[in-house]
Amino acid sequence: MLSCCKKTVTRDEEGRGDLCLCLDIIVEILKKLPAKSLVRFRSVSKQWSTIIGSRRDFIESIVARSLRQPPLELPIFIFHHCVPEAFFTVSPVFSPTPTDHVVTIPRPSPRNSFHYQYSRGLICCSSSESHLVTIYNPTTRQLFPLPEIQALATRSELSSCFFGYDPITNQYKVLSIVVVNDDEQSYHVFTLGCQQSWRKVKGIDEESYFPNDYSVCIDGTIYYHANYNAKRGVETMLLSFDIRSERFDRVLFPQGLLTPMFNQRLVNYLGKLGCIICNHSNTSIWIMNDAKKQEWSRTILCLPNYPVMMLGAGVAFSGATPAGEIYATQCRYVFEKSLYVYYYDMNQNSFRRVHIQGGVRNKTKKPRYWVQVFAIHDHVENTMWL
Repeated sequence: MLSCCKKTVTRDEEGRGDLCLCLDIIVEILKKLPAKSLVRFRSVSKQWSTIIGSRRDFIESIVARSLRQPPLELPIFIFHHCVPEAFFTVSPVFSPTPTDHVVTIPRPSPRNSFHYQYSRGLICCSSSESHLVTIYNPTTRQLFPLPEIQALATRSELSSCFFGYDPITNQYKVLSIVVVNDDEQSYHVFTLGCQQSWRKVKGIDEESYFPNDYSVCIDGTIYYHANYNAKRGVETMLLSFDIRSERFDRVLFPQGLLTPMFNQRLVNYLGKLGCIICNHSNTSIWIMNDAKKQEWSRTILCLPNYPVMMLGAGVAFSGATPAGEIYATQCRYVFEKSLYVYYYDMNQNSFRRVHIQGGVRNKTKKPRYWVQVFAIHDHVENTMWL
């Protein structure tokens, strides 16, 4: 309900009046405007800047409005280039020589070490070798580099970063696991908007777990794979990190789920944790139907016409759409083929491919490098100012 307020009118020498509206009416008007206009209107006043970029109920309304829109037919892509310098673009179309909205990565790093994660309108770009962690908002086009972790800077080490959002506390957090050697690692958390430094947190136990790159965040919990040295050799665990309590837990999973495969990927399947596994014999998806009881079910995907293993080098399952379709993308695009996204509908048992605009085979020019491709199918507009 809108609050009542008095309207004040001031007149200049020519008799023209400026009508002052109460704050609640201004907020309701701003909620109706496109996100691009809202980003520009931040410069109107400090009050408008706070409303658009920091006020929780306002940002929530923009995100909710975006969620009410019809699902995107094609994903938004992150295209990571490494020539002539490291940079990325966020776009539904591909350009081999982009000029608009190019995001330059502030510190150099080996091309293979970059990893991108998406959560509720924000993108986290991280590098395992240079310890680069940067948050980018595609709506506001704002880049926010996080400070370096100083705890273990005296020796050469690797790090893995995971990114997620907790809807209850309305907080985005970055979890960084720094691995020095087989016996030493540390855990650090950065909360967006609340601090300017990393906090060291307690790990899961005394064991050393070596995390894999890919993770998924569902309802405020980050899930990820990790390897550890067991008596029988290297084994894999499925772990979780609760963003609100900052607590780690092991996740029970069926025997044989996490074994060496050609392609396995954790996904958000209609709000449930899923794991897509592809090997020589078949492609299947395991779904955790009950997060509390940690009960799983398995579905074998029937892909007779387009076996995923035969789609070509660099093609891998990337996630699931809000409608429940599983999709695969060309993770590394080297220009010698057209660029496609492949979709599988479990309900219809159908498989299709969609050509990405701009991704056309170049027959005359030999590629000098490849581009990393990351797909986002649940993108929403978010006016949060970093």
